[in-house]
Amino acid sequence: MPILFSEEDVNLLSFPHTDALVIEANIQGWTIGKILVDTGSSADIIFSSTFDRMNIDRNLLQPADIPLIGFGGKRVNALGKITLPVSFGDLSNPRTESITFDVVEMNYPYNAIFGRCLINKFEAIVHQLYLCMKMPAIKGVITVQGNQQLARDIERGVAPGQRNVHLVEAHKKTPPLKEPKRDKEETFQQECKVKKKYHLTSSCQTGK
Repeated sequence: MPILFSEEDVNLLSFPHTDALVIEANIQGWTIGKILVDTGSSADIIFSSTFDRMNIDRNLLQPADIPLIGFGGKRVNALGKITLPVSFGDLSNPRTESITFDVVEMNYPYNAIFGRCLINKFEAIVHQLYLCMKMPAIKGVITVQGNQQLARDIERGVAPGQRNVHLVEAHKKTPPLKEPKRDKEETFQQECKVKKKYHLTSSCQTGK
């Protein structure tokens, strides 16, 4: 399935720009806003404040053995990891994949970070200049537009020490050298922007 970008995909306040790609997605039946798409991150992350508002029991977290490095150069140990369904598209053309997230407890201006694992799982293509992401689905290409104004508001609102530190890598120790859907909609704080919606359950099979 060919995935193409054109000027019709440009829906921006100003162009060119240096803004981040900030989107929303359906995670575990919740519509989560303020998600940073970071192609430089090897980890997919949900921050604990958002995780708790999703009413998921922390006892379901599995041990996260590999610490994360990249939040301003800090080494961060996740509270744990959990696999959750992530959906894009709508009921007429959805795509859902299971993604393993690290749950991190720290103050951060985003609700979640989508890294290379999620991007690869969805076979998504990110056009950073257009602030747009596309992926194949059952009935055609799904287009996910970024929110440029929200990206700028977030960037202006963070502390100077938090700027441009989104690169996140899972840090593995070097081995020693060897010898020779719900119907009800519920909205939390506007800053967190987490809304309960339907859960898209159809999964895309691309027929590779």
